[in-house]
Amino acid sequence: MKQLSVSLLLWLSITVCGYAQSSLRGTIRDDAGQPLPGATIIVRGTTQGTTTDDKGNFTVRTTPTDVLEISSIGYQGTTVTVGNRTTVEITLKKADTMLDEVVVMGYTTTNQRNLTGSAQVVTAKELKDVTANSVGQMLQGKAAGVFVGNSSGDPRSTPKVLVRGVGTLTASSNPLYVVDGVIGGIPNPSDIESITVLKDASATALYGARASNGVIVITTRRGVSGKTRLTARLNQGVGTLSLGNFGLLDGPQLYDLQKKVFQRDRPTGVLNDYLPTPEANANTNWFDQAFRTASNTLAELSAAGGSDKTKFFLSGNYYKEQGILQGTGLDRFGARLNFSHNISDKFRVNVNGAGLSTRGYDNSNGGLYAAYTYLPYDDPYYNGQPYNPVTGAKKWYGRDNANFIYNRQFNTFKENTLSGDLLFKAEYDVLPWLTLTTTNRAQTSYYGSQSSQDMRGPSALDVQGRLSRTNTRDYTLLTSNLLRFRHSFNGGHTLDGLAGYEYQTYYYESLAATGKGIFSGLSILDATSQPETIGGTKTDNAFSSYLFQANYGYQDKYLVTTSFRRDGSSKFGRDKKYGNFYAVGLTWNASNEAFLRSNPLLTNLKFRLSYGTTGNADGINDYASQGLYNLTGQYAGIPSAYPTRIENPNLSWEVSNNTNFGIDASLWNRISLTVDLYNRLTNNLLFNRPLQATSGYTFITENVGAVRNKGLEVVLSADILQKTALKWRMDINAGLNRNEVTALYGDRVLVANGQRPYALNQPLNSWYMRRWMGVDPQTGGPLWEKVGTDGTSTTTNNYNDATIQFIGNNANPKLFGGFRQVLSWKGLELNAFFTYSTGSILYNGDRNLFDNDGAYDRYNLMALQEGWSRWEQPGDIATHPKYVIGGNNNAQRPSSRFLENGNYLRLRNISLTYDLPTALVSKAKLDGVRLSVSADNVFTITKFSGIDPDVTETGEVGTKYPFSRKLVFGLQFNF
Repeated sequence: MKQLSVSLLLWLSITVCGYAQSSLRGTIRDDAGQPLPGATIIVRGTTQGTTTDDKGNFTVRTTPTDVLEISSIGYQGTTVTVGNRTTVEITLKKADTMLDEVVVMGYTTTNQRNLTGSAQVVTAKELKDVTANSVGQMLQGKAAGVFVGNSSGDPRSTPKVLVRGVGTLTASSNPLYVVDGVIGGIPNPSDIESITVLKDASATALYGARASNGVIVITTRRGVSGKTRLTARLNQGVGTLSLGNFGLLDGPQLYDLQKKVFQRDRPTGVLNDYLPTPEANANTNWFDQAFRTASNTLAELSAAGGSDKTKFFLSGNYYKEQGILQGTGLDRFGARLNFSHNISDKFRVNVNGAGLSTRGYDNSNGGLYAAYTYLPYDDPYYNGQPYNPVTGAKKWYGRDNANFIYNRQFNTFKENTLSGDLLFKAEYDVLPWLTLTTTNRAQTSYYGSQSSQDMRGPSALDVQGRLSRTNTRDYTLLTSNLLRFRHSFNGGHTLDGLAGYEYQTYYYESLAATGKGIFSGLSILDATSQPETIGGTKTDNAFSSYLFQANYGYQDKYLVTTSFRRDGSSKFGRDKKYGNFYAVGLTWNASNEAFLRSNPLLTNLKFRLSYGTTGNADGINDYASQGLYNLTGQYAGIPSAYPTRIENPNLSWEVSNNTNFGIDASLWNRISLTVDLYNRLTNNLLFNRPLQATSGYTFITENVGAVRNKGLEVVLSADILQKTALKWRMDINAGLNRNEVTALYGDRVLVANGQRPYALNQPLNSWYMRRWMGVDPQTGGPLWEKVGTDGTSTTTNNYNDATIQFIGNNANPKLFGGFRQVLSWKGLELNAFFTYSTGSILYNGDRNLFDNDGAYDRYNLMALQEGWSRWEQPGDIATHPKYVIGGNNNAQRPSSRFLENGNYLRLRNISLTYDLPTALVSKAKLDGVRLSVSADNVFTITKFSGIDPDVTETGEVGTKYPFSRKLVFGLQFNF
């Protein structure tokens, strides 16, 4: 019996040893035989894994029955069964289609092949082809269904980013930003590895109440094990003014027009009292005076490296851009450290830290407005010095009696923003298939601005100088604690998911003060002789969230994703603080079925279907649900209070119901196509409902109304030339969106909102104004439409009698996107990227100032575009009324006259790069050298009469700060 026990024990020991974990070493290379650093190796059914070092090597603990899943961004993933091997050589092929790309979802990571929701990846290379300070500007045209509109070319400005349209009325429509896995962070363009745009409920549902407007997930760069790699990059460029189709009359042209009109309408008047003599006509080009050739600089230095256990990425960067408008610009300094360490095979920690300092300035002093409107007759200088028209030393013909060139000597504005972000993440493998993760973020920012108006200048002459200071600071604290599980079962079944809890708190405070009476050159508020204004505020809010996700897969054919999130916010009423949000996604990988598995034509085919709900709490006051009092009043010298807001205990989440159907396909492993159809109905809109003045309140924030967005998105990629020395790749994306207000409140069918009211069964941003009917051929007077009570239509020359009505069009683009062409040959690469937009109707409203038919005759006049004409005599069929000094019967007043087609096609960037041969650079002990030259905003094809048709979703165009046309030279060294 004793011998039997010993034999049994020996057999069990041998068996256990046979399945005990051992080290597997391997090397991963690309299909060209080059080492592939940063590739990810995961033991299937567990959360255990590692990444390759700079030589493509890795070591991982395995058992003979384990299956390794290997992936890398831009390459096709593969699997390897361990068996009895102790070493392995693995080759990854470049991803032939988008289906093989790694997709970082924030909380989770997958690939396009197994993705059940709608998401699109933009790599760092695709993102950084343009030179800009904003991630949003870099993203324009690069993701289907993502609209990026720019209201200004000022380097300090940020664009408007919309994912699948506007789904709200007065709340925020901005997407949620997630940096390195959790909400928040500093998205410095220099540090970005990739961006994933999450669009539908299945993709965004884990962010629940924060994801109604889509999610932009940003992954920053990280280190790899092996030799420390240094990268130094320097870009230097210039920016110049581009006016598009816009032009103003020069001095002689305006003089000839106004002289002719003056002699016609005022035959007894003295011409030289109205106009300068021809020899005194300065013929000043005010755009030349206001704008300049500007420089831009980008310098980056980064280091990445580490060992099997410890990895780091360290970077510092500097970006400087002068605005083409004189007196504007910014400087940005950034730094980042991403550090990771494996304390043991089970315990891992990550620490990411980032800082950003941005200094901006605007000393243009109205130069932008002046460039559009100042008369060319006026000379900005007198005896070689900037002239002050107030002195009257010489005649000034302009309406505003001001010279911005003189004023900018005395008025300055500067601002400074300091931001910091610290993220700590710890992961512990409780079991091979169960991991506990905690991620904690602390983020803060400080903003300070100073506006100074010198006592010697006209702006603050009456108070002997003015100084204003504003300081704000805020901080966000977030903790996210997740329990992740992942397990594989016999028969091809897989189950993974997570459960967790998050809490976030936000605090903000501000202080602003203005003093008057201050000596020149001083910039201290205490040096002012009198206080003028003072103000400040403090606000805070908090979010508490529970989340759960479960994903089931069968033989990589059928995938089911479910998620649930319960969110609470301090912003909402005491009875409705919490909301429940959920999503279900189904995926069928048809190409993994036996009947398609070996099909040489259709190499990938996947169908996706999802439905779910997401929410929105942004864009409303932190205390919107509470009854509030104003405490700034006084009564008989005693502080007093009066009510300013009605409590709404039922105020709750804005909720979007999202349905998405998608198809992913690839042909011959060289053409990939993704098509998504979506329908998003947003209910319980957060809306500031106006109240009658007799109530004592202006509005109450309620959940009323609904907006529907539905559309189509297409992404097409093709390797046109793939297996030749010359390679040619094409990418194109298109987004088509339609929206409609499906409900308001009470029996309302229209709620006022300027020229774009909210109206039942109408798209948002629909134009509502008088309809322009052209010019009366006999009189040259303006005509508008007048609609009778019986619906009959007539014309009228009385502006006040014209009918205010919906014109039948809106500012929303019908189709927008971008396309890219890439040609590469040996070390050369030519990359051209275009953006486009069609179907939007823009209101070029400031034409009423400089296309005014004489109403503002002391402003300059816009040159007539091709196809335009001005009425001169009876019988003329003209686009513009008769020019009359003082105006022609309100012809310049707001109407559909100033609505214009906003279609455009823009060559956003073209670049040429050259990688010097390895044999050459290795002699200099370098790993690589890249030379580049690129140009931004090369040309724009459009019929729009203004400077630029690229505007925000409102469609309103004013005296826009133009985009610069940039030429940039670059040099990069890899050590």
